[in-house]
Amino acid sequence: MSEEKSALRQRVRRQISELEERYISSSDRGIMQNVLDLAEFISATRVFAYAAMGRECATAGLIRSAVSAGKAVGLPRALGRGRMVFARYAGELATGRYGIPEPPEGSGMLEPGAGDVVIVPALCCDVEGCRLGQGGGYYDRLLPGCAAVSVALCRERLLQKKLPREWNDFPVDIVVTEERVLRVSYGGPK
Repeated sequence: MSEEKSALRQRVRRQISELEERYISSSDRGIMQNVLDLAEFISATRVFAYAAMGRECATAGLIRSAVSAGKAVGLPRALGRGRMVFARYAGELATGRYGIPEPPEGSGMLEPGAGDVVIVPALCCDVEGCRLGQGGGYYDRLLPGCAAVSVALCRERLLQKKLPREWNDFPVDIVVTEERVLRVSYGGPK
């Protein structure tokens, strides 16, 4: 199965590289608005996100909006071997492991819990909340024990009917595209 997922990752990465800039920008705006409109995002006092790179679904606007609304924001700090922690974002980012922007050393740690929202990166998702990540397993380790509402960002053109699954693939609660919000394994507010 991991060979199948590896081939799928390559295929989706190629698809992402071929998306037009106009679509990327439009998709980013639509995804951001749909996340900002989520009742869970509005009511959360803490938002855990990631600093998007390259053609990942943009998160800078979500992070700015959360900070402007007085929410605490946590961003991941990769520890290696599929382990990460969330550090409090206070307006500064440093280059972390793998070149990913993260809060600098000395930033306070935050742990997602009930009432929080975790924005989860994905190369793509399916309509049942399964996501295909980069392959490092960071979010696969986080999601099973996480009480926060998990929200994966996925461009509509990359949304799949069904992704291959392994025993350690844990679905997110909500998938957000620029066109729709799919509440897949979470019975929260509509």
